[in-house]
Order: sequence, then structure tokens, then C-alpha cells
Amino acid sequence: MKKVKYLIIAIVVVLISAVSCDVLEEEIISGVTVDTHYGTPEGFEDAVNAAYATLRSFYGQEDPCEITVFGTDEYTHGGHGGAHAINNYEAGLNAESASFWNPWQNLYIGINTCNAVIGRAPEADIPEDKKTVMLGEVHFLRAHYYYLLVEQFGPIHLTLEETTGVETEANRTPEDQVYDAIIADLEFAIANLPVTQTEFGRITKPAAQHHLALVYLTRAYKSFAEANDFDQAYNLAKDVIDNSGHALLDDYQEIYNLKDANGNLYHGNEKNNEIIWSVQFDINPLLNPTGNETHLYFRPWYEVYDKGGLVRGLGHGYGRPWIRFRPTPWLLENFRPLDVDSRYYKSFQIVWYYNTTVGIPDGASVGDTCIWITDEELDSTKVNAIQARLPGVAVFTWNLNDKNEPWCLWQDAIPNNNINIFPSPMKIDDNLRPSLNEQEGSRDFIIFRLGETYLLAAEALLGRDGDGSNAVAYINVIRRRAAWDGMETAMEVTAGDVDLDFILDEWSRECFGEMSRWMDLKRTGKLLERIKAYNPDAAPNIQDFHVLRPIPANQITRCTNDYQQNTGY
Repeated sequence: MKKVKYLIIAIVVVLISAVSCDVLEEEIISGVTVDTHYGTPEGFEDAVNAAYATLRSFYGQEDPCEITVFGTDEYTHGGHGGAHAINNYEAGLNAESASFWNPWQNLYIGINTCNAVIGRAPEADIPEDKKTVMLGEVHFLRAHYYYLLVEQFGPIHLTLEETTGVETEANRTPEDQVYDAIIADLEFAIANLPVTQTEFGRITKPAAQHHLALVYLTRAYKSFAEANDFDQAYNLAKDVIDNSGHALLDDYQEIYNLKDANGNLYHGNEKNNEIIWSVQFDINPLLNPTGNETHLYFRPWYEVYDKGGLVRGLGHGYGRPWIRFRPTPWLLENFRPLDVDSRYYKSFQIVWYYNTTVGIPDGASVGDTCIWITDEELDSTKVNAIQARLPGVAVFTWNLNDKNEPWCLWQDAIPNNNINIFPSPMKIDDNLRPSLNEQEGSRDFIIFRLGETYLLAAEALLGRDGDGSNAVAYINVIRRRAAWDGMETAMEVTAGDVDLDFILDEWSRECFGEMSRWMDLKRTGKLLERIKAYNPDAAPNIQDFHVLRPIPANQITRCTNDYQQNTGY
């Protein structure tokens, strides 16, 4: 089989990793060859753990975030930095962009590591039962990496064999064949993985079932779908819900909360029973060379919105802002009614308090409200009354103006306020970083959790049945959990309320900003429709061909054969 030139090179050093309950720890071991090291028990385990390392190059990193978060109904660009063209579907969304090349090459490196482990497994001197479980993990990871690639880029080079040298030719394998390989890998994983693992972060059978449910659900919308894809997706999701041992937490906020009962910061809650699979990061910077950087990208520029009295800090909500991803007006409106659904207030920081006396306005004190973002319709009289009670407070509202944009009633606000100040998602807070400006965050990145499995089941049933008669029960479980106390009945919906748009709305309320939205919209065929309706920066430019990304130029120019570009680029 032909291999991708330069994307995959021979592994002449081995990444040593030990997955503890907290983190995938990595160090470089040189002076050993693959041939001599992989055959030892230690070497085989090292290679398996190295296959996990690619997860850290994708989840929580800026380039992959730009191609999964930007250009959706949920998020548009902020006022500083980042690949605005990817959000706006402008000319800069092209084959030269590092936002596509970096994930492409990293995912293929991960695939080749998986191929090496699988191909060399017969020679590994390790007990067969243990080896089989580890192979289940690696088959899962290979499937996951291919899934990310095929959904972004369409037909891609497929190889299930290790590349040990430079190859100059590659092919574009049809999507249906890539899906066949993904499904085969996940079926192997399901057959050989345990329901639980001793080390948190290791792949389990429920994780593989959830992933295969997602794969069948995605294929069900494609031209090469098989008749029972929706049913297959539902049955897998139902088995995870009924038999995995995972359970929904009672309180939605606790899924992402990193505080204990006394308000102290800790990482223990990252192992809650709702989480099916997450990428492990560590608080120790020596063990965290590639940290979770999402704490930077979704945060507004709060520190410049008053005339003093507010500075960057490590406390809750006062982290380092890079201002990459700004919520669309639709995302915020989607949480209404706010007195019934608790998820807006449990998801977003909307108040910042004065935290220093330096430059603080006359009459204000540390602890007073400095910035308040509200959904209320405020006129200048109301704003003046608020500011009289709270000297120096900046009042922002995310109600929509006649340009379909949030607007600011603070008359002294600096220009472009509407793209630099916005509610900040608390799920990205990372206050255990060792220093104020540290980029490498330590909180784990949740990829699959049981709340999503309920939505997978609901979407599969809607696709299978053509109506919400059976899907509604799974949706209402999620909605009742999200209700304020006493509002559970008000949160319930009926079968007639459930269509594909409603399910996508519910996906967003549960999982906004979690590096899956672009693929969710593409999967359901709703990408163009919802971008045009809800993302005013992207709406004028998005075209039909944007449902696939450009093949990176490096891939095309380094092939001696004709590796064709996607249409439109």
C-alpha cells in the first residue's frame, strides 16, 4: 500500500509514557531502535502509551480548535489574533494554512504509531491477555484519528501498515472505505477492551461503543449509508446508557467544576462518573509539555474594560485572555428561558469584580462589581441607576441590536467592545497553573461523556423513526437534569418539539465549545443553513464546498503522484 510522503517517518526514538491516574507522562528515550525495544514488555507498553500522545497535539490546542470551533453557529472570532479567515470562510481559509497542516501531520504521526504497535504486536514478549487489551486501545485510537481526518478532509490516504521510511506517493481512499476501516477498528476495540480500566484515561469498552455509535450516526447521513446505521447507533448508545456503569451527575455544573465542597481548587472532579473518555493533562509543567490551552482562547479581554481596579489574576475567571473565540448572539440566546434552564448561569461567568485598589474609581472598593454582562433590555436611565449604586461599573448587554450584534451601554467603552467582551465559559477555567501567564493548562479535556450518549441515542432515534416519538424520552432526561430546582416539568418537551434543529440546539446547550460543533453541523447537513442564520461574520461567505477543508499544500507538493485538492480550493 502507498504511504504518505514525509508525513510519517521511521520511529528511531521511542516515546516513553506511563499513564497514571492523572496524566500521560512523556520522556524521550534515545539510543534504542524500534526493532530491539518494541519486542520487550517495557517497549511495547511504551509504544502503546506513545499512541496516546497525539491526543494532546489535537485537543486543547489552537490550530485544531480553529477548525472545530470557528465558523459554526456557536462561535465567531474575537478581536485579537487567531485565524479569522477560517471563521469567516474568506480567502485565508486555504491549503497554506497551518491550522490545517498541523493537525493533519500530527494525526498521521499518531496513525503511524498505532500501525507500528499493531504490526509489531506478534513479536512483543508480553502476556496475550494484556497485549490484547492494549491492542484494543490502539485500534480505538487509530479509528479516532482517522475519523477526525475523514470528517474534515473527505477522501484521505488510508494505510493500516507502519511506514518506516520516506514514501513519495499517496492516494485518496474513498470515504466509504475509510469508514469501513474505522468501524473494523472500533469493533475490535469493543470486543477486546474491559468495561473499566485501573488507570483513568485509558480507553474502555463504553468509550469504544460511544465512538462507534457516533461513527454509525455520522455515516447514516452520507450517500454510502447502510440501512441500519441509525439503528446501530442507537443500540450502541443505549447499551452504554444502560450497562456501562456510567451515570449522569445530579448537577450539570459539577461536570466541569474543579472546586471541592469548601471552594478549594483541585483536580479530583475530573474523574467523575459521567466522563467516558478524556485526555489527561498534568499540573506539573515538567510532565505537561503540551498543555490544555483552551483557558486562553475563550476568555474575553476583561482586564482593559475599566479605568483601573481590575487586573489579570489566577482566581476564578481572571485568567489570561487571548480572545480567539467569541460566542455568537445565537449561542447565548439558545439558553433561554434563563429562569427555567440553569445551564447559562452554570456555564458562563458574567460578572468581574474589582480585585486591586490601583486605579480603582472613586467610590468603588475591591469586591464591588466592575463588569456585568446582562441579557436585560437596559436603557440609559437604568444604566445610570446601576452605575450610581456601583461606581465605575461597566454594564454590557447581549440583547441584539438592529445589526444582530450584542451591544454595549457603557458609553466610555473602548472601540470594538462587542468583539472583545462577552460571557466567559467557566468550563475552560484553569486556576492551578503555576504562573499568571502560563500557557500550558492542566485540566483534562473531556471528549465523551454520558450526557452526550443520551443525545446520540436521541438523534439516532429521530433519524430511524422520522419523528421524536422515541427520541423525546432521552432528551427529557438531559433537560430535567439541567432545570432549576422545581422547574423540571417546565423543562420537558414533547415529541412534536423534537426535530433535527432542536437536537442540535440541545447539543449546543450541553456541549458548546468542546471541539465537536463543526463536525456536528457537517454530519447533519446543517452547516451552511445554520451558519447563514446564526453566524453574521461567516454568513456572507460560506459556500457549498466549505463542507470539506482544503488538503494541506505540503501534502500535495511533496507527492510525486497527483494528490488532488478538494473542490473549491
